[in-house]
Amino acid sequence: MEPAAAPSGEVEGNGVDGPLICPWCDGEDVEKISEYGPHLMVYSFMCRECNSPFEVIKR
Repeated sequence: MEPAAAPSGEVEGNGVDGPLICPWCDGEDVEKISEYGPHLMVYSFMCRECNSPFEVIKR
């Protein structure tokens, strides 16, 4: 069973002011896929619109 997803573009604890936006397609429908990316200082996200992964630096 997976945890409920946050509303589109608003990911809890994303470390970014305002909604998260995909750097590839500018879509706001993103999902946090990992608390830790390949490095401890980034979150891993997946855009649901273009299915592209991207990372956000933790603040």
